[in-house]
Amino acid sequence: MKRPRTRLLVTAACVAVALAAALGWRWMASRPVHAPGGEELGRLAGAGVDDLNLLLVTLDTTRADRIGAYGFKGVETPTLDRLAREGVLFERAISPAPLTLPAHSSIFTGKLPPRHGVRDNGGFFLDAGETTLAERLKARGFKTGGFVGAYVLDSKWGVDQGFDTYFDDFDLTKYQSLSLGSVDRAANEVADHALQWLDSVAGTRFFGWVHFYDAHSTYAPPEPFKTRYANRPYAGEIAFVDSQLSRIVTWLESRSLLERTVIVVLGDHGESLGEHGESTHGFFVYEGVTHIPFIIRAPYDRMHGRRVSDVVRSVDVMPTVLDLLGVRGDDRDRHDGASLVPLLTGARAELGLEAYSEAVYPQFHFGWSELRSLQTGRFKYIAAPRPELYDLQEDPREEKNLFAERGALAARMAERLDALGAAAAAERPPTAATEVDPDARERLAALGYIGTFTTTRTADPAKLADPKDKIHLFNLMTRAREMAKHDPEGTGAIEALQRITGEDPNVIDAWFMLGNEYYRRREFTRAIENYRHALALKPDYDLALINMANSYRALGRDEEAMLGYRRFMEIDPRNAHIRYETAQILIDNGKLAEAREELERALEIEPKLAAARNALGVVALRLGDEARAEREIQAAIAEKPDVRLAHFNLALLAEQRGDFNTALAEYRREIEIHPQSFRAHFNMGKVYEALGNRAAQIEAYRAAIDANPEFAEGHLFLAKLYLDANTHLEEAIELARKGVQLAPDSEYAPLGHYVIADIYNRLGQRELAQREAAIGRRLEQRDRRPRGN
Repeated sequence: MKRPRTRLLVTAACVAVALAAALGWRWMASRPVHAPGGEELGRLAGAGVDDLNLLLVTLDTTRADRIGAYGFKGVETPTLDRLAREGVLFERAISPAPLTLPAHSSIFTGKLPPRHGVRDNGGFFLDAGETTLAERLKARGFKTGGFVGAYVLDSKWGVDQGFDTYFDDFDLTKYQSLSLGSVDRAANEVADHALQWLDSVAGTRFFGWVHFYDAHSTYAPPEPFKTRYANRPYAGEIAFVDSQLSRIVTWLESRSLLERTVIVVLGDHGESLGEHGESTHGFFVYEGVTHIPFIIRAPYDRMHGRRVSDVVRSVDVMPTVLDLLGVRGDDRDRHDGASLVPLLTGARAELGLEAYSEAVYPQFHFGWSELRSLQTGRFKYIAAPRPELYDLQEDPREEKNLFAERGALAARMAERLDALGAAAAAERPPTAATEVDPDARERLAALGYIGTFTTTRTADPAKLADPKDKIHLFNLMTRAREMAKHDPEGTGAIEALQRITGEDPNVIDAWFMLGNEYYRRREFTRAIENYRHALALKPDYDLALINMANSYRALGRDEEAMLGYRRFMEIDPRNAHIRYETAQILIDNGKLAEAREELERALEIEPKLAAARNALGVVALRLGDEARAEREIQAAIAEKPDVRLAHFNLALLAEQRGDFNTALAEYRREIEIHPQSFRAHFNMGKVYEALGNRAAQIEAYRAAIDANPEFAEGHLFLAKLYLDANTHLEEAIELARKGVQLAPDSEYAPLGHYVIADIYNRLGQRELAQREAAIGRRLEQRDRRPRGN
């Protein structure tokens, strides 16, 4: 009776082996998967570890305690809440810096800011020698795509390393004075481009990074979130971002990729929202700006519905996802981060990690002390001129400073913090100052560029102000920014900024912002004075240098502007936008070969810079190469259909060929795309003159000065046209005087005086006519410097 049973068991075993052979991948997938370090990850349903994709979503300026999954009831975040339910939520995740670029550099390198060297937004670049997460995954065959919502993460800062596709594409040509935080795009546009890319790589292994910037101030969510969160616009921005994240998660589900994709969502830093007196972020290192949301949803059976209360950090992302994707890290020992797999699987409840954070913004932009913090377990120490120690378990709002009571603990944490700083300094010594030719140094100094070739001041840290004592000035700066956005004249902002510099003349950004406000008011000389103050306090302030050069450019002082641009390019040779601006000056001054060289270099750096491609068309047009001119301009339009002046230049090309109808059509197209294109209106007037249509010519000139009331040439030529038609003579006098007033040094200024003289003569006012004619002749005879447009 036993033999049949034995045969039955043997037969069943053979069937199992046969099924395993037929469905080998399913059998293997059911086996526990181990990370390269040996930790068991769990089982995967329907995929092997070599099939997994990665989606990384970074939420700019997003506090953990403003998301439903973290207990906040005042917002609807169903997608984030779902990912938390289906994955692992880290309750105490810490950002190393309350600034976008340093925080993201840490996410992608697994290193703290002192080690990767990116300490601020702007002026710092992620070194090409760093190995990023994208580079590691690209080397393993992943298709890599990054999609960012703000210029502060533009490819020029180096965070694009390792991405096959990188959607930044910020058009800076429309900004005369730059401010990093003002150049951004909405979450729906970021999601649109990310989804297009995902469609193209759905059949391959991919790593996609999506960055949503919307929760950054100023908070202005679109409808229906604007109405739904009318009294809570910050929460409205987060809800809007959640809706766009939903589109991406839905896409993964629709392609049956959700269970083959590791999803990591985390904030880069938070927002103070008034806590400790700080309205936004960057200034302090309290929990409002360092405590971030952090959720991982991975299709391993041991990583569902778990909440982790242990301290973790942004720098842990890279080693963790490499483990989850089965990628062995050959540089694991050089990370500041640690793999969180034991916490994800529940194998361990604690890893005992220490979390470092820093705020260098007060020193770099205000001249006050930097802040550094270390969090270990329940305690957090803040190194400042007046140090702070908090028990976050008993005092999560950091209201009771225990430094005096727990001196021994504070001393130990301070010693550890100093050791971290010393190790980073030993690994990354300061960069030597760029040498400057003595003759160039003298010329730069005479123009106020002196700060750009001295080293950053190194004041005694003990003598620097404690940011806690200056928060009222920081908030006044924030209010000045808001006033500037809503007041075209900038009067309120200027008054606020002058109050700041009066109380503390070392506030670097107050001088910089004053420069920007005077620039906006076209008071370029005063703008330059304020940029000089900023550069004297912060010699390496790149935006102050550029905006001062732009001010010289606006004054028609091209030589001085060129000096500033050239100096900047020595500091940042990979800035395509400034090379484009340099080429514009060269074109205006007839140095076409040099201009072409700068533009070609700009396009090597940034091949999608359509403005540079369009300018190459201008160079070709001026050199008489009409075929190449049209080719370059059309290529610019193909790259960016709304690139400024492209249709304007096609109109010039048509005029040169004598095709006036096409010229008019192209000018109209330019105006349709850019309604404030006053020169297109003006040039249409010149075409109508050639066609003998005086009425249309008058209408075009009038439209030109309506589009730009400060367009001196338009006033003068309209005045001359009225004179020729012997009509509207009183208005012609007003127009001519306005034109001369707007541009007294212009080559067209004599025309204004001659128009006025002719009208007075017709009116029988001989003495006034003779006086105006004499002024016109005197202006004609004097030597004038060639001017750019």
